[in-house]
Amino acid sequence: MICEKCSKHYPLEEGKSSFNFERCECGGKLRYSLSIKEDSHVKPVKTSGKIKFTGVFIGFIFLFISLTLSVVALFGINPNLNALNISSKILTIFTIITVILTVSSGSISSYISGSRRYWDGAVNGGLVGVILGLILGIIGGVIVLITAILVLGSLSMLGGLFSSFLRKIVNSNTNN
Repeated sequence: MICEKCSKHYPLEEGKSSFNFERCECGGKLRYSLSIKEDSHVKPVKTSGKIKFTGVFIGFIFLFISLTLSVVALFGINPNLNALNISSKILTIFTIITVILTVSSGSISSYISGSRRYWDGAVNGGLVGVILGLILGIIGGVIVLITAILVLGSLSMLGGLFSSFLRKIVNSNTNN
């Protein structure tokens, strides 16, 4: 399958049919070609996603620093580690901040990674939360590990999907 707009090609795996592909990631219409030789100017595109560690690292650093600053702002430099002594209002505010920052970090990771496909955005964004979940799990134990990986990984994955969605909208508007 070859894009009529940007000339990228998508090789069909044996047993796959052309109806699995509707449009190129640039938004262009795909057409079937028997061989690449007849369209020698095409650029190959890999159909498998890639993890971009630069984007994941920057997303993780953003999340780590922003959460650390949030803890200091809400609880002070020497926080009271007894959860019973922390007001429910402060815990609610911290939870909301954590959700927003985690989704944002996944979005940042996906954007910096250049993720155009949803799967790539989900993987690059989700890794940010998974890495932080692993670190929290090492500190807090197995229950914290499992919970943090599931919750933080899912939230940052949502951010990655959101960023991929925005990139698709921007690319389709730019190419029209």
